[in-house]
Amino acid sequence: MSPEDVKQWVDILSTLLAAGGGGGIILAVIGYMRAKAEKPHIASPTVGTGGLAQIAGMVMGQTDLKDIIDALRGISASHDRCTLMRESEMVARKKEVDETREHERRLLEERRQHEKRLAEDRHQEHREMVEAIQGLTRGTRDIRCAG
Repeated sequence: MSPEDVKQWVDILSTLLAAGGGGGIILAVIGYMRAKAEKPHIASPTVGTGGLAQIAGMVMGQTDLKDIIDALRGISASHDRCTLMRESEMVARKKEVDETREHERRLLEERRQHEKRLAEDRHQEHREMVEAIQGLTRGTRDIRCAG
């Protein structure tokens, strides 16, 4: 026997004779025999190599999918920002149009009031002129009647 074989046997004997070592070995042998007698609780894989390759591809592609999902979320957020900007721009334009319409309405109202005042002034001047002519006509009639 070579010195290595002797050392191996000495290790085995020291393990068996060590405190608790023999009990551990006996328990291990009993556990092994019970496990051998029982049916294995783990089923053998029914997925073939192609299926395992697909699963591995899905697991490895998970980060790519996360990147794609993040990119889609970024696009969605960008679209939302564009929509909000467009809506705020439309609100601003609508407000500007409303202000312009209100200004034009005020100008039109002022113009109508001005034209109404001018018409009233012309009507008043016409009345005064008619009254003056009637006064002259009466005065002329009075002069003729007196003469």
